[in-house]
Parts: sequence; structure tokens; C-alpha cells
Amino acid sequence: MLVSAMKDLNSMQHPGKSLFVSKILYFVGKYLYWLRFNVKVEVEEEIDLQGPVLVLSKHSSNHDIVIGYPVLVNHIKRHPWCIIKDSLAKPFFFGFFLKIGGIPVDRKNPEKSKKQLLLTKKTLHDGNVMVIFPEQSRYPGKMGRGKVPGFRFVAGKPTEPLAVVCAGYEYGKGLLRRDVTIRFGRKKEYTKQMQPDVFLHECMLEIASLSNLTYTFPAPQASNSE
Repeated sequence: MLVSAMKDLNSMQHPGKSLFVSKILYFVGKYLYWLRFNVKVEVEEEIDLQGPVLVLSKHSSNHDIVIGYPVLVNHIKRHPWCIIKDSLAKPFFFGFFLKIGGIPVDRKNPEKSKKQLLLTKKTLHDGNVMVIFPEQSRYPGKMGRGKVPGFRFVAGKPTEPLAVVCAGYEYGKGLLRRDVTIRFGRKKEYTKQMQPDVFLHECMLEIASLSNLTYTFPAPQASNSE
């Protein structure tokens, strides 16, 4: 069931999520991409979760969204939304990436994307699955630093524990068909009492492990204050 945040979409210049267009992406990722990629999925536990679900994903390739979309639909049983780079909202894409649930954000100047980030937050907490790439850019074969401000804003201070699932991508080599392994960790719960930087750091360590990589950035210091 799609529970979409349609209020104020017009003012945010977003057409809303289209189930028809989302199914096109599902078909492309599941069947046409099979010709180029051999996709394997490893899941530690069932992730057929209800209510708001925030998926924190590794970002290795431009193919991540197309490959991962049908995998998420199959395992979470819902069509997810996703933060995308603002260039994917350009007119020559005819709104395709918006209609699959993409919310464009200017990664270099996120302060210019306040309305879009508000939409992301509202859509998640309205009961949807939201995917964000905390590295905010592609880092093939290595880990980038997890960006706390975006996570902190989108997760907010949830009134109920927010389900968070980490996802890792591991791309192999290949000439004709390239192996890709997508791994999902166990559900975590993020609460308003938690420090977002500490929680995100723990998630980044898990994303690195799920991607068979190493996260080398130092841990933030936990505060004793609530």
C-alpha cells in the first residue's frame, strides 16, 4: 500500500509517486538489468516491515537505484521513495525519477533544498519506506563519510521508534555479466533520545561491513546529556 505525502506537493514542484511508473522501474531493474548484472541478495532477517522504514544504503554506482529498487519491493513488500541528486529532475528525464518516488536534493547546497527535505521527512513519517544514501555521493570500492545533518533532519525526533535498515552493495568484476551482492542488516530502532551522529556512525560501520569494505572515519564522542 502506498501512503504518499501529497499535501503541499504542488508547492514543492513534485508530481507525487506513480505506481505505474514505479512498476516500469521494477521491470527494468528485475528483468532487463539481468542481462548485465547477476544480482544476489543476502538478508539477515525478514524485513517485511510496516509503518515508516528508513533504509540507509551504500552508494557505489549509478546503477544502485535501478538494481536495488525491485529488491526492496520484493523484501519490504512496498514501493520505496528515495532521495536523488537534483540533476535527475531535469526536464529531459520527463519527470521519470520524480514519479518513481525520487525527491531531488542539491547535495552541494542542501540549504537550497529545504522544501524537498521537508517533503522527505513528511513522506517517511507518514508511513512510507524512504531510502537515503548517507554518503551523499558515489564512492566505488570505498566508504565515504556519513553525513549527519541530512540523517538528523529526515529522521527527526520520532514519537515512536523509527525502523532503520542498513543496506550494502558489493560489485564484482565481469565482462559480460557483473556480479552484484546486496546485503540487508537487521532492523534497528532510532528513538528521539539517541544521538544522531553516534547512531549514524554505527550504521556506517554496518553498511561498510555489509559492503565488504572498511569505514575508517573516527567515531563521534557520545554525550552524557539527553
